[in-house]
Amino acid sequence: MYKSIFILLLLSSFSFAKVFITVTYPVERFFIKRIAENTIYIKTIFDEENFDTNDISQIKKFSNSNYYFNFNLEDEQKIEAIFKARNNSIKIFHMLEGIPRVKANDGKANPYVWLDPLLVRKLAENLYNKLIEIEPESKDIYRVNYESFLSELDEMFLDIKQRVETSKTFGFFAFSDELYYFAKRFRLNIYHEDAKLLHVDEVLQLLKFSRKKNIKHLLVPINCDYRIAQSFCGHIDGKLVEYNLYTYNWKVNLYSILRGIETN
Repeated sequence: MYKSIFILLLLSSFSFAKVFITVTYPVERFFIKRIAENTIYIKTIFDEENFDTNDISQIKKFSNSNYYFNFNLEDEQKIEAIFKARNNSIKIFHMLEGIPRVKANDGKANPYVWLDPLLVRKLAENLYNKLIEIEPESKDIYRVNYESFLSELDEMFLDIKQRVETSKTFGFFAFSDELYYFAKRFRLNIYHEDAKLLHVDEVLQLLKFSRKKNIKHLLVPINCDYRIAQSFCGHIDGKLVEYNLYTYNWKVNLYSILRGIETN
């Protein structure tokens, strides 16, 4: 009898064991929590200030999860290989699967699709289906949150679209392709420039071009080379706008970009 009770208790504890998911960036945690709430425990690699792939204790901490959810970025592919070598039972899930991507200037696929609210709908669908597979007992919670998130994404798209159209901003300068999907969705032109200090003749050409196209903004990621960015903005008498690809505050980041280009 006691043995039977023990087995039942043991099975019960396994049934309600919390699933552990490792992600690389806070923005990935945001998307999962938006649907899963607190039904799953999430460990975020770059919440750690000094994550080191050579640190065995850190690798053990993050690889000792049931799943590794990621965007399949280049650095994540390397981490994935390290995790598999450490824990061959960890399951991998690529959250951006099925979302079409274009080639960047370097010929590689541009992965930054999560800056487009409508493309995020597919990301949300991927997560919803996977989470139901992992935690079917929480499917009602996931369905409500998934449908709510889809509505929120549609509202965001319409709001940002309207504000971009009324802002009379038609494009901006950038040093990379990171904002391609955001710009394409809201019909903004990106004028790519090299992140370098300019010679006098280059400054004159830039100034002439920016005035002709009425470009007044340079968009750069946080922690960029501010000396170059501020120098560039000084040449065009423009405004520096920062963004953060990987922040947990995904929605705040998009609206920060919007507010930056709305004003001169």
